[in-house]
Amino acid sequence: MGVTVTVATAADVAEAQRVMSRVLVEDLGGYRAQWHADVADLVGGYVSAERSALFVARLEAAVGAPAGPVVGTAAVRPCRLVSPPNPAWLVERFAGPAVCELRRVWVLAEARRRGVAAELVRAAARWATTSGGYDTVYLHTDTAAPGAEAFWRGMPTVEVLDCRPDPYNCVHFVLDLAKLLGGGR
Repeated sequence: MGVTVTVATAADVAEAQRVMSRVLVEDLGGYRAQWHADVADLVGGYVSAERSALFVARLEAAVGAPAGPVVGTAAVRPCRLVSPPNPAWLVERFAGPAVCELRRVWVLAEARRRGVAAELVRAAARWATTSGGYDTVYLHTDTAAPGAEAFWRGMPTVEVLDCRPDPYNCVHFVLDLAKLLGGGR
């Protein structure tokens, strides 16, 4: 079974929101406007926003068969960290037009452990460094989310800051783009 990842269009938004809503409820304690407002406006936040993109993943039932419904998402946008809650030095380090934030790498529970998230990350990083024009891909994760920390530590990442203990169980990373994308950046 393969994975197909594409840059989302407006036609994919309803399915992407369905996936995101399920992950929010099942894994992250539900929707919180202060953290998840972008999920309510995926078109404005990613699909039509400058230097931003939304990605959707679908599983293929068999080689050559049409891909199924959306089972995972990822998004890229310019990095917009603020202090607080982030330390001022972190905000300063990742400010600027060469840095993007990888967000919403979420996969439905029944589609996990099949390479979906890794394919989403590779597609998003490839887009970020080519079409997006970014040099650095930053991300943070909530380590309380099932499998999140293990996934990111298994990817080519470099830890920047582990904020634990903090209310968000937050660890900050950058992608090692050379290892992730190899020479095909």
